[in-house]
Amino acid sequence: MKNILPLLFLFFSRFSIAQVNVVMPSEANTFYQNAMLTIKPGIKNIIEKNANKLTRRRVNVDSLIKELHKIPLLHGGNEKDLEAITVLILVQASRNADANLKDLVIHMRHSNSEMKNEEEEENCKNTAALLVENKSEIAQSISVIMKKLSGSAEMVMDKFK
Repeated sequence: MKNILPLLFLFFSRFSIAQVNVVMPSEANTFYQNAMLTIKPGIKNIIEKNANKLTRRRVNVDSLIKELHKIPLLHGGNEKDLEAITVLILVQASRNADANLKDLVIHMRHSNSEMKNEEEEENCKNTAALLVENKSEIAQSISVIMKKLSGSAEMVMDKFK
């Protein structure tokens, strides 16, 4: 039994590297759920389209806000409005990353039952690590923006209902 414990520790420590270091604020999820129920369909499409662009890519909030300035439907919004839309995009991107991770884990489990080459296994591990790292960065960005909005996020979204 004493010999098995170190082996178990080594086996499970391999998976402890891929952890989300920053957790998304719960108020961001609440804001997302409430906002997505009430905003215009055109804004929803913008959110989903931009979130899909961020799939498996690093998030740069400043670039995202600059891109939002160029969208004609958002010309009436000020900086706080665009930050609120950015939060919605980032939350959707985080949800997309969750779905991608889930699919990857299912794929890995299915592939483990079959014979699979090491290159494919390494590729899956790298993809999972990238997704987890991106989720951490997204959560950190959301925290920063939510602090800037400081409770006025729901009021900001009134223009887009």
